[in-house]
Amino acid sequence: LSDFAESFARTEGLAFVKGTGAGQPFGIMAASGIAELKTGVAANFPASNPADVLIAMYHKITTTYAQSGVWMMNRNTLAIVRQWKDGNGRYLVLDPITAGAPSTLLGRPVVEMPDMDDIGAGTYPILFGDMQGYRIIDRVGLTTLRDPYSLAVNGQVRFHARKRVGADVTHPDRFIKLKCAA
Repeated sequence: LSDFAESFARTEGLAFVKGTGAGQPFGIMAASGIAELKTGVAANFPASNPADVLIAMYHKITTTYAQSGVWMMNRNTLAIVRQWKDGNGRYLVLDPITAGAPSTLLGRPVVEMPDMDDIGAGTYPILFGDMQGYRIIDRVGLTTLRDPYSLAVNGQVRFHARKRVGADVTHPDRFIKLKCAA
């Protein structure tokens, strides 16, 4: 059962980020209406003061939503952002002081989403926003069916698993995405 759950989680994770809405949830990065901010450089962040782009993102959405917002990026992007320092040499991404708490960037939690884009020309590597503006609906929970007949000749038992889920952005004004572009 845990193998089924892990497989479904990977598939859902990809769909929640990039899903088309056709036979899968509508992904947050595929949604229309979410504002975007460009890095100002064709395929990367600016060489000088790259964190200024993230500060601009933070301030592009309403205060209420920014105060409950989270940073979403994949591990490769986070590895780059973690190296950025302020003028006093302090890292901008802060590790938690309490076990189990998230790392923070500009005072807001960082969520690793493996299916987000890497930094590159025309990609969207970072999303910031209030996840209350994205709805996930579990229509049918994970169910399994044991089928001892189909493969009985081979001495095997087949298991069928099913889950139905949907998702979509309900409030695009609560998000802003970063595009690597001039």
